[in-house]
Amino acid sequence: MQKFEYTKEEIVRDLTKTGIESGDVVLVHSSLSSIGYVPGGAETLIDALLESVGEDGTIVVPTITGQIFDSPDNPPSFSENKPCWTGVVPESFRKRKEAYRSRHPTHSVAAIGRMARKIIEGHEEAETPCGRGTPYLKIPELGGKILFIGASLESNTSFHSVEELARLYYHLQPEPTRCRIEMNGNVVEKNCFLHAYGTPRAFDEKEGELLKHGIARIGYIGRARSILIDAGKMVEFTLGKIEEDRLYLVKKDCVDLWSVSSSISLIQENKFNSIRISLYVPRTATVRFSGNHVAVRGVRIRLFGLNLTEGFLETRLKTLNELELQGGYNYWMRFKKAGKGISIEVLDSKESASIFNL
Repeated sequence: MQKFEYTKEEIVRDLTKTGIESGDVVLVHSSLSSIGYVPGGAETLIDALLESVGEDGTIVVPTITGQIFDSPDNPPSFSENKPCWTGVVPESFRKRKEAYRSRHPTHSVAAIGRMARKIIEGHEEAETPCGRGTPYLKIPELGGKILFIGASLESNTSFHSVEELARLYYHLQPEPTRCRIEMNGNVVEKNCFLHAYGTPRAFDEKEGELLKHGIARIGYIGRARSILIDAGKMVEFTLGKIEEDRLYLVKKDCVDLWSVSSSISLIQENKFNSIRISLYVPRTATVRFSGNHVAVRGVRIRLFGLNLTEGFLETRLKTLNELELQGGYNYWMRFKKAGKGISIEVLDSKESASIFNL
């Protein structure tokens, strides 16, 4: 008979079988519902995670607040109690009185345990969201692990750390944003380079390689297929792959029209006057904006989880200027409300494999 209910003790047992040890530093990405019925819900899972690493260990969760519309036009801000969108477990975790939360306007984390304060300190001073000096790189430096409970590598924020170390142009917005950060009851302003939306990633496709090289292992937490990764080895391995292929983490045959559609929809709904994205156009493709259509030729289209072969996207706002984008570049673009339509402007463009200059 198949089991559907899992207690804290059973989850601790499964975590140990998967490879979590006392004293570990673990960054956890989780889908609570994938485990099965857990009496006590998120709090039970959090208790199990903390018990599995013991008093000398540390659990870290992503409490990310960044959105597609974050840019110099719409600066993000950080406050200690700002809700995250990364799930019920991180949201419950960050509210615990013993939790420390890093102060970053888009990519904060919360941590509980012996190394918690060391991990979260100074995140707001880092040049990039996940690069040097951030929790995402402190974890591999401390010999830590990354655990995905019922989640795929699609949610592997630490791959962004590698992109930032490699200074990949497509990944970051080419101009800084002035962000407001609440610190000890005061508000300070800092220039931050933020993530850019518009480049489809191939993160989930890298699982097989990590398993093959002994960097990852599969286990089950309750009914949830889970992946445990050696963080330091993953960073080293992926950096090596990027030296061979600057677009190693990108879906090279795909245009992310979700970013285009979402930007236009947010403007159409009068939520924002303008939004900026960095649209990746594969070398074999062209993208044309004309009237109420966006036409893609030469590659697949990624939209709302679907992969389609070429075609048209019908938009709710009419493009007031025609624009054709050639392949092989990332285009830093602004979508801006203009009367009853929308104007599209290319602010900058570079070959997608170019180096980002801080």
